[in-house]
Amino acid sequence: MSTWGEYYHEIASHMALYRESNRRLAELAELRPGMTVVDVGCGSGLTALAALEQVPDGLSLILVDSQPAMIDQARHLLGDRAQVYHVADAADAADLIGEKVDRVLCNLALGSFRSPEDVLARWRGKIKPTGRFCFTLSGTYFNTGGHLETVSPQYAFIQELQQRGLLSRGLPAVDRLPNQRSIEGTLIGARYKPFHYEVQAIESPVPEAEPGGELYNLLRLSPALPGRDHQEAVARSLEALAPLAGAIAAHQPAWRVVHFMAQPSLSPEEILMSKFQRG
Repeated sequence: MSTWGEYYHEIASHMALYRESNRRLAELAELRPGMTVVDVGCGSGLTALAALEQVPDGLSLILVDSQPAMIDQARHLLGDRAQVYHVADAADAADLIGEKVDRVLCNLALGSFRSPEDVLARWRGKIKPTGRFCFTLSGTYFNTGGHLETVSPQYAFIQELQQRGLLSRGLPAVDRLPNQRSIEGTLIGARYKPFHYEVQAIESPVPEAEPGGELYNLLRLSPALPGRDHQEAVARSLEALAPLAGAIAAHQPAWRVVHFMAQPSLSPEEILMSKFQRG
């Protein structure tokens, strides 16, 4: 029987949603040899692997996840190409880091943390003045602007389930979801300087409701309907997916991921201390 980490990796590693968002996140991070890079909410190690594909040698990688099975799978995938693995809460892990780091990467995980604001605040003090916190958010739970009726297949599916009485609650209307302005406000409140925002379209090569489709695979990881256990929740969700394929397609959905880059916003005292420490 496979572990949760093995199960997750087998699915996520074949998904364009993760592959393309990891690739673009690593590109935007502008990684270079000699950098210390932390992957927070690392999952099975796919973000760190994308970083190594950008810079094969010379990165010092630190992987953090709260689930031991994920860290075990990441260690199996990367071995000694990553220097440190921590099983820890995303915010608390900041206290485990000694010297300041160049980059913190977080792909499609920030919104799942107990307090994203706390994670941002705790890691700010661990990032070098010229460093970056680089993260992505799912377009399912984010208003990318433009045509408000354009939603993700996941959003469309959840709304269809709710309308048919299979879910007690759907998702908020698109114009009530977080947007660029609100997220940048959160970053500023956590004392960061946002400097890059980008919407990335993800192509789904297989029809959503068919095995191998992005939505089909995503439901195997995050089922939309409850069950007595994960296996039953997945079975119920996939059973509901096929009859709703036409209704989902009628929304003309599109997968999107949004990227944010931010630097620590330092006080005059912190700037002076940083110069003193370098000297």
